[in-house]
Amino acid sequence: MVCVNGDLYLAVQDLKKGTLDNAPSATVVKSGDKGATWTSDKVKPMFSDQKFTTVMFLDYGKDNANSPDGYVYAYGLDYNWRDTFDPDPDPTDLYLARVPATSIMDRSTWQFYAGDSGGTPRWSADIDQRVSVLHDDHRVYQNVGTAGRVKDLSVISQGGVVYNKALKRYIYTSWTEYTYEFYEAPTPWGPWKHFTPKDFGGYPWTHTKHGGYATTIPSKYISADGKSMWLQSNVCPCGGGYPAGDFWAYTFSLRKMSLTPSAPTTPDNTPDAARNLAREPGTVPIERATHFGRAIYNDGDTTQNEDDWNDERKPTSWWGYTWPRTYRLNQVTYTTGTMFGDGGWFSGPPRIQVRRNGTWTDVTGQRVTPAYPTSSAAGTNKTYVFDFDTTTGDGVRVIGGSGGTQTFTSIAELAAHYR
Repeated sequence: MVCVNGDLYLAVQDLKKGTLDNAPSATVVKSGDKGATWTSDKVKPMFSDQKFTTVMFLDYGKDNANSPDGYVYAYGLDYNWRDTFDPDPDPTDLYLARVPATSIMDRSTWQFYAGDSGGTPRWSADIDQRVSVLHDDHRVYQNVGTAGRVKDLSVISQGGVVYNKALKRYIYTSWTEYTYEFYEAPTPWGPWKHFTPKDFGGYPWTHTKHGGYATTIPSKYISADGKSMWLQSNVCPCGGGYPAGDFWAYTFSLRKMSLTPSAPTTPDNTPDAARNLAREPGTVPIERATHFGRAIYNDGDTTQNEDDWNDERKPTSWWGYTWPRTYRLNQVTYTTGTMFGDGGWFSGPPRIQVRRNGTWTDVTGQRVTPAYPTSSAAGTNKTYVFDFDTTTGDGVRVIGGSGGTQTFTSIAELAAHYR
């Protein structure tokens, strides 16, 4: 939905009867009385033949005020609003259109992004000339443990795109059955970059750990500096995430999201055995997934457990941190969580990696004490010290193969030092 000069415009779509697994047509309806009544072309839809039939208006703030050129922009998907779960085509491309703010209901005035010409976007009134601004055909949860659970999911879905004016970035929030997928770009047409997923794991979910569909960030709730915002998404008890009748997140459901733009810094920390970098201001725990939704591994308690069981047969697990600045470091101390009969350990020798310029790289000169056994013999709440050549980075993690028949690892505590 978008608002222009006090009028509301809402994109609506038809879905395949029964399965809801494709969207054959879509249109836009208008309200001049704050949603009390709506008008539209009752003869034919604006979009048909599964082309641009999931429409998401770009959120340019109240009354489209941040639009730079008097246009309203809208993104669209072909075929369906999410992975289809069946032989119908999955959306893998995000398309872009624009229309003068004064003629949104006039289909003949819509133009579609048709490519780039020397840095300048080209627009065409012919929908068949459109090209995607984002193509992403990678898939998640290709192999799951529970029989009958949906798997092999595409990542482009009906979410939302918002302009974060303070950060000068466009943010596309997409989702899958089990994850959020976040993208950012400097212009409406890109280039788009997938900057992070958030994995909530397989069902069942809880009120304190759940994903959701139709992910959007309302511009109304973005802070003045652009770093704090609220993400809205929903969980329907009909889908399996919650028990039947549990509508806790099937309402207007917000959660806080914080972003810190990457900026180059020069490390200035000196050797200090008592300074645990995992507790520095701005530290963000990172992991493949959390079974219980608790990023509790920098609180000093080495007797607890979190693990990354998520019902996915995954090859790799990691636990670590990112920082808003660069540090020197040469030691990581990892304490395991609980060893279960079907997982909880690394299946191959774990490695330490640091992040520089957005890329994770193995450290050099790594030594681990005691030696890490790649089995349940790693032990519950046992500590392993990784020493390595002094290096720098704005992130650090321990990474390795996911162990056991359920392919997961566990953790109690992770510390990082420059000694």
